[in-house]
Amino acid sequence: MTLATPDATEIAARRKHVAKRLNEHLKLLAAYVNAMAIAVAGAAIIIPMVNTPDAALDRSRLS
Repeated sequence: MTLATPDATEIAARRKHVAKRLNEHLKLLAAYVNAMAIAVAGAAIIIPMVNTPDAALDRSRLS
């Protein structure tokens, strides 16, 4: 039993599928990095306010 060699359309379809999977993985990675950046920026603002509650009224520290 021999396997038929894939024709050009099948090869193109496989490449397109692989490219779509790669794009989805990159989008997921970008969303993860974005979420982590938001979390770090949020923590940089919230943690000092929790440690020193008077800092919430001091506008110069927030800017």
